[in-house]
Amino acid sequence: MLVERLPPPELPTLALDAATTAHALGAGLAVRHLVSLGHRAVGLVTSRSSPTSRALRTGWREAIASLGLDTAAAPDLDVPVYGTPGWAVEYDTLLDRCRRDGVGALLVHADREAIGLLQRARDGGIAVPGELAVVSYDDEVAAASDPPLTAVCPQKHRLGAVAAELALARLAETTERPVHRVQLWPTLVVRESCGGAAESRHA
Repeated sequence: MLVERLPPPELPTLALDAATTAHALGAGLAVRHLVSLGHRAVGLVTSRSSPTSRALRTGWREAIASLGLDTAAAPDLDVPVYGTPGWAVEYDTLLDRCRRDGVGALLVHADREAIGLLQRARDGGIAVPGELAVVSYDDEVAAASDPPLTAVCPQKHRLGAVAAELALARLAETTERPVHRVQLWPTLVVRESCGGAAESRHA
């Protein structure tokens, strides 16, 4: 039973059940939400330590392309984990680039990195959501930020329950059971960090 992973590409027919999250789709949810608010340059910021970053980058690029947005106009960056040496300087550089290039929206993975960006934006005089809209990917502590972060929420507890159900069913069935691959969609939780129609002029 695999959770949040699939068999390696070199073993595509390995008969193991799996429960995963549609992280790429979740990135697309965030991009489409920001575009619905009028933003035309939506950047991606990911944590260098996260294995989820690759799927998010795939989903972000696919959404940007399908919506006809200019990928060259928005940053696509890995940043240090919030609180590690040098994080503040790199976050400030990212925010300076957004202000210089007119980027008004960011999808940030994960919550702590998004909260760190909010802190540096406040210290640098950048209003969120007035000048910069931010969507976090994770939603573990996003609601506790200032302002509360709109976030894409992977259904982690439900994923664990589904994995357990699949494993128990595999043990219980005495007849041959087909391989099950279940993928859960994340959900978008709208809070205050993206604003509304008034902020769309900053896109």
